[in-house]
Amino acid sequence: MIAKESPLQGMNIGTITNVAIRELPGLHTIDLRVAPGTSSQTAVEQALGVHLPVKTGQVLMESISGASEVFILCLAPDWWLLVGFPEAEQILAPLRLKDDYHFSLVDVSGQRTTIELEGPNVRELLAHLWDQDLREKNFPIASVSQGLMAKSPVIVYYIAPFRYRIMVRSSFALHLWTALVDAAEELM
Repeated sequence: MIAKESPLQGMNIGTITNVAIRELPGLHTIDLRVAPGTSSQTAVEQALGVHLPVKTGQVLMESISGASEVFILCLAPDWWLLVGFPEAEQILAPLRLKDDYHFSLVDVSGQRTTIELEGPNVRELLAHLWDQDLREKNFPIASVSQGLMAKSPVIVYYIAPFRYRIMVRSSFALHLWTALVDAAEELM
């Protein structure tokens, strides 16, 4: 068995009084694809005990099955990322065996690492590297978006006041980390 290694080795810099940047290595992430409005989606939701967010760009934040933080990111009308919910695969396994339900469930935990940004200066930091408008009216808490940050493909989601998470492909993680730290230097 190949051991997973964190691309940033759990790096952590700064404080939440200004801005803290830290890697959250090993967050379990599952890619879920299911046609919206179908009996398959209904079965998946019933099995998981949640309603999948229906609008692209929405994030559902839940405590499920005793997990501390579970995030369900709606990336497209038929595409969700389940973050922090490793039990989902086991829960949905019986449905996969039935011909009545059609959906795709893939563990993509090894593809990306997560960098969390927290502190009152975090929006200013992100404004240096992210072209999208992060003002509250355009990107409220429980929002997610995809794009490029420092030429790295990322998924950014806003989970609490002054707290964002950036999912980045492992191969771009060090590059993005360096860009974030450079941009944050004047804010720390």
